[in-house]
Amino acid sequence: MLGVGGGFVIVPLRTIWTGFEQRRASGTSLAAIFPIAVVGAAAYYLRTPPEIQLSVALTLILGSAAGAVAGSVASNRVPQRALEMLVAVLLVVVGLYEIFLAVVGRSITSGAAAGSAFGVEQYALLGLGGIVIGVLSGLAGIGGGIFIVPMLVLGFGVTQRVAQGTSLLAILPTAAIGAWIHHREGNMSVGAAATIAAVGAPAAVVGATLAYWLPQRALVGIFGAFLVLAATQTWPRTAKVEAS
Repeated sequence: MLGVGGGFVIVPLRTIWTGFEQRRASGTSLAAIFPIAVVGAAAYYLRTPPEIQLSVALTLILGSAAGAVAGSVASNRVPQRALEMLVAVLLVVVGLYEIFLAVVGRSITSGAAAGSAFGVEQYALLGLGGIVIGVLSGLAGIGGGIFIVPMLVLGFGVTQRVAQGTSLLAILPTAAIGAWIHHREGNMSVGAAATIAAVGAPAAVVGATLAYWLPQRALVGIFGAFLVLAATQTWPRTAKVEAS
């Protein structure tokens, strides 16, 4: 429903419920995200009119694919706790801001439904944003959609629904590249990824349908609440003290 691919839920659940360490959970998450995002993007694109902006998605893909390679390779060199804290702080800040805007009723969803009015500068900023998001995606295994949607809505005035559909298309190469690199590094459970995808793909269709019927303001508020929830699940748990 929220156009983020599900990685922000998959990673903490795999870590907490199955005991996967963060990097293995991240690789598994990226592999599961791909088929879920394919189904979700198709559901948004088949709307009349389509709720995906192809030129914006392509620009994000070019940036995020490069960033995902760097992030996935660097994931084995970045301290796990520092990574989790960084992602959690980013999520809670953006989430609280979106909740605030939804509560006060400020119009943040009346902007462009498409990127046809974007100039060279806007596309350049989108590409740079894609690189940063790709790095975070490769490091944390969250697919990137959880950052793409608020960036498009808050930074570029794209409507919430179009931002969600565009995000699902944009994260496909990032998820695929990140999953491949994590698999090469041995940080993936193929069976777990297949199981999650089998459940998540049909749910993506249901979510896209719900998003179509919900008011834009409600979508923004719900998305903000999910970002805050994701932050609480991403924040590192207190490390166990080993007996001496």
